[in-house]
This record gives sequence, structure tokens and C-alpha cells, in this order.
Amino acid sequence: MDHVATATLFVSIASYRDSECAPTLVDLFAKARHPERVSVGVLWQILPDVDGPEFTAVPDAWRDQVRGRIVPVAESRGACWARSLIQTDLFGNEAYFLQIDSHTRFDPDWDVKLIRMLHACPSPKPVLSTHPNKYLPPDERLAKGLPHLRAKKFNRDGILIPQGEYLALDPKPEQPPPAAFIGAGMVFAKGSMVNEVPYDPYLYFHGEEITLSARLWTHGYDLFTPNDVILYHDYTERERNKHWDDHRGDWNRMHKNAVARLEHLLEVRPSTDPEVLREIERYGMGQVRTLDGYMAYADVDLRRRVIGTRGSDGHFPSHPPTFGIGVEIERIFTRIHAENTWGSRETRSGEGSELRATSELRARLEQTLARLGVRVLVDAGCGDLNWMAGVSKGLDLYLGYDVVEEMIRHNRTLHGDRANHLFGVAEICHTVLPRADGILCRNVLTHLPNDLVLKALRNFKRGESRHLLATTFPNAVNEETTLGHWHKVNLTAPPFALPEPILLIPDGKARHERFLGVWRLADW
Repeated sequence: MDHVATATLFVSIASYRDSECAPTLVDLFAKARHPERVSVGVLWQILPDVDGPEFTAVPDAWRDQVRGRIVPVAESRGACWARSLIQTDLFGNEAYFLQIDSHTRFDPDWDVKLIRMLHACPSPKPVLSTHPNKYLPPDERLAKGLPHLRAKKFNRDGILIPQGEYLALDPKPEQPPPAAFIGAGMVFAKGSMVNEVPYDPYLYFHGEEITLSARLWTHGYDLFTPNDVILYHDYTERERNKHWDDHRGDWNRMHKNAVARLEHLLEVRPSTDPEVLREIERYGMGQVRTLDGYMAYADVDLRRRVIGTRGSDGHFPSHPPTFGIGVEIERIFTRIHAENTWGSRETRSGEGSELRATSELRARLEQTLARLGVRVLVDAGCGDLNWMAGVSKGLDLYLGYDVVEEMIRHNRTLHGDRANHLFGVAEICHTVLPRADGILCRNVLTHLPNDLVLKALRNFKRGESRHLLATTFPNAVNEETTLGHWHKVNLTAPPFALPEPILLIPDGKARHERFLGVWRLADW
């Protein structure tokens, strides 16, 4: 199927007192193979009585296809605000969406090339983006390579800044290479992206690229670099009016709020300021993939301001939806451990693992293990062994596994002198644990989304142990959650549908709703 046969395409241009905007419009329509199917939304931000008519000039032949709006400089709130306004007020739900800067040049047939390139990306939800090659006004094009974005540095506000790294033009990649970062001067995708991941008007300027990168990725979009040169951008230090020069009185406040918002979105530093958090849910992260997953993919730590080798070099793997889920799980629970997120002073495994909270459970569990003949026990998510140490000492062999490597080192130091205790790093959703008389999995599945709970249960079954003892809420409905958060898990209800347990052991303060259920693994 030829995707350009009848495709409509919208181009978003936020122009701030830019005399290059008019030549950009001329080149845009002149170089399109199907200019009649191209619509442009332009937000001209001008200083009345200073900026001449050339700032808002439109080619006569294409005037009907330009949806323009003029805004006085005094009303402008910055680049992200302008891009957002174009999406909400000027975008007409065209099939494809291209965002560019107001100082751009085009290669011939750019419209056809972009659409076909997008469909060549190995993803159901691709986005093409980069920092385009350079041109010198009026029209000297300098294509020294294919610009591929890498993580350059964190600026003084702690914002990650992407930079172009040039790939060879000859030979060109057969497909658009996978990427991890957005370049705001060229973003191309299906028009549905605009409605699903709208531009955040409450950011200002710095941080728009890394924030949009993470938001798109967590909404299930995959990022790619164009595998051919199509657009050019003016990077020269010509006399160009800057928003912050015209808004010196408001600049500091807008920038400060935007940085605080970015830190909240990227989970660097939470904010409670209503001004910072305006419409934060509408412009927040997605639920398809997690922010920790994005950082694992991009090889950057946005909280500790660390750039890994892949992020620095700009080399990224392909984009299967489950990429790096094991790494993602490890990162999330390692962070929870390091920051003591669950807030107990006694144990980093949380209040539910304190001795006071488990006094009744420990006595019942010892009796149950003896009754079932469990002499070898695998603890799937052992934590720091705070509540379990007294129970495990009576076993022939206790095998404690956790995804947090530091926790396992801690356990080996504190309990390694016990001959019957062995510890290992394991991630239960993708690892089959050793065969034992029983598997204990307390307060672990409650922090996993339902698909990962299913994977863990299947691995327990594959391990051929005799019994499973796992947390369950018999009266709960299995609602979804995101990785690392908490929800009630009813293991006998869909989508898990285990048989009724042979025994229910009340567990803690929530004894009338939370239990350790006991199952014979051979029964399911």
C-alpha cells in the first residue's frame, strides 16, 4: 500500500519574531511532492510596530493552506506554550504531523520521504526525530552526515541535553536507526500522537526534549532517527530575537516553574506547588511503559544525573515492547531499597516486614511449614530477612532470592555464617528458581502489574517445587497497577485463576483480607 496516495500532513511552526519564517514556508511548499495535501499551522509571535510584514508573510499560492495566528509578544509564554497552542487550536487531525522550527529548509519530496520512512520503522507507534543538518541563510545546505541524537550532558539545572552525533551518509542505514531522544526541531509521527501525547504548555524551553522523549516512550511510542537527510536547520548566531530577552521580568519565574515541573515529571524532586502541577495528569507520563524503563533503555539516570556508555554514544537497541523489563524491575526495586521508599526504620522491606507486624504470622508459618514437610524453602523476594530470620533457622536449607543486588550482599554479610542459608540475585518474572519443598512469595506480587504476576506464577510452576505460599486477597478484584506500585492481588480470580488454596494464613493488620495462601503446585 502506498501510504502517500491520499495522505494529509500538518506542519507545526512556532515562530518568534523570526524573519526566516517566510522563506521557510516558501521552501516547504515548493519542495513538497504533494503540496496540495499539506496544511501548516503557524503561531507568529511578534512585537507590534517593530516587526515588519515580512515576519508574517505567506506565499500567495498556498495562503488557504496556512492556518496562521498572530500573538503579541507580551502574550507569549514561550516555545512549549506556542507549540501546544498550535496543536490545540490549529491542528486539524491530519493523518501525519510534523513539528519544525521557523528556520528550516527542505529536500525535494520531503513529504513523501517522511511518510515512507515512518512506515519503514519496525514499530506500530514510531516517531522520527533528530536535530536536522545545518543550512546557512538564505539556502546553503550542509549535509555532513545523518544526525543521530546522543546524551550530551546535564546542564546547571540538571536537565539532560541531547546532541547530534553524525552517522555516515554512505552507506545509509537500511532502516531508520532506533533512538532514545527527541529533537524538538524535527518531530514526525502519525497525527494520533498529538491527541495521545499533547505538548506540555507549562514547560518553558529547556527540558522540552528529554521530557517529551520520556513521555512518548512511556506511552508506548518508539523513537527513530531518519535514515536519510530531509530537513535543514539554521544554527547560525544571526541576530535572532529571543523570548527571554523580551520577557526579562517574567523569565526567571517561568523558567523556575518549568524546571520544578520537569523535576516532578521525571521523578527527580516531587512538587506540591499548584502552579507547577497545572494539568499534570494530562501532560504526564504514560502507563504503557515506566520511566525507569525509559532510563534503562536510554542508558541515563535522570535522578543521579549519570550518562551511561550507550546513552553517551547514541547507540540503542531495537524496540520490542518488553525491552529490558528485567533491567527495569531491578532499577525500580533497587531505587526503592536505596531510598527506603517504604519508610520503615526497622527494615527497608517496609512496615509489613517489621517484627511487630509479623508476630502472629511467624508462629503460624513455622507450624505450616512443619505440617507440609517443607525442609527446603525458596524465598522469592526475600528482602533483608528481617521478619524471616527466626523462621528460616529451623530449615534444612533456606534459599533467599531478591532482585536487589545490594540486599543480597547485605544478607550474605549478616547471615552468611548460617550453613543452611544461601542467597542469590534473581528476578522472578524471568527466572525459574530451584526446585524445593516450597516457594514463599510474600508481599512481592502485589508490586507487579498483572502480566508480570502471571509470568512469575508460570515460573514457579516450571520450577517443579511442591508448594507455593503467596500473598493473596481473596475478596479483591484484580485491578491493574504499574511496576513498583501496590495493588491487591487475588490469585484465585482472573487473570490468574488459581484453584482455591488448601490453606489461608492470616497476615498482619489486614488479617481479614490479606492472607498467605498455600497451593500445591501440582494442582494447577
